[in-house]
Amino acid sequence: MERKRRIVDFKILKESQIGQAREENEWFHRYHELYYIAEGRCSVFIGQRTYRLQTGDFALIPAGTLHKTDFTSHGQNTKYVISFSPDTAQKIDAFLDTKVAETEFRAGKIKAPVQRQETILLLVNRMLYEFENQPALGKSLCMALLAELLISLHRYREGQEENDGNEDTAHSRMREVAAYLSEHAGEQITLTEVAAHFAVSPSHLSRVFHQETGFGIREYLIHYRIRQACDLLLNSELTVTQIADRCGFSDSNYFGDAFKKATGVSPREYRKLS
Repeated sequence: MERKRRIVDFKILKESQIGQAREENEWFHRYHELYYIAEGRCSVFIGQRTYRLQTGDFALIPAGTLHKTDFTSHGQNTKYVISFSPDTAQKIDAFLDTKVAETEFRAGKIKAPVQRQETILLLVNRMLYEFENQPALGKSLCMALLAELLISLHRYREGQEENDGNEDTAHSRMREVAAYLSEHAGEQITLTEVAAHFAVSPSHLSRVFHQETGFGIREYLIHYRIRQACDLLLNSELTVTQIADRCGFSDSNYFGDAFKKATGVSPREYRKLS
């Protein structure tokens, strides 16, 4: 859920917890996120695909992408979360005279070589120290360290086969369901209709989809529609009522309530943020 106060230029934080848990934080936002798993395991649903991550893995979540995380290890789980705006990415690209931060920041999983994981941990901890303590030129050093990390990720990704995060049958099937929901999000589709399309019972579909993605079917549809509405509010001259209708909300009042619950502001207020 995106709040007006949560427009992020750059930040980094370290999250640790013991045991399995599902995060119930923001599901899409206007900044990029980069996860680094320092310890433990988790599953991250990004867009329409679930990725299995373990120590040494990165997850890349572009701005505006639906996502949710499940910690799957019974032991210690530690991840670093680096957030930066598209504007920050453009500044880094301008400095590097390349497009590594913006155009190549696409959803997925990248595994760091084992021999580089200690170096990466040192780098992200330096970044965390500079961000939290704000010494002289700390922000500039954070940007330099982020640029170094993004270059490293570009190198690690080259030669790594694009994969689905060790996708099994259930993952593959739910990816198809997510793609179907996204394709038909502008229509008045129901759980019963979706289940019939995939030849399963509504209860089975609902249970497995939630298990694999962290979202209920209706919840996923609403947040996907709201994400689309965010794009239209910022990049079109359609009225709020027209946007509600195009995104699959038959009632503009319900759209306004759902939008504010998800983003913290009304559609008209959100449009003013551009």
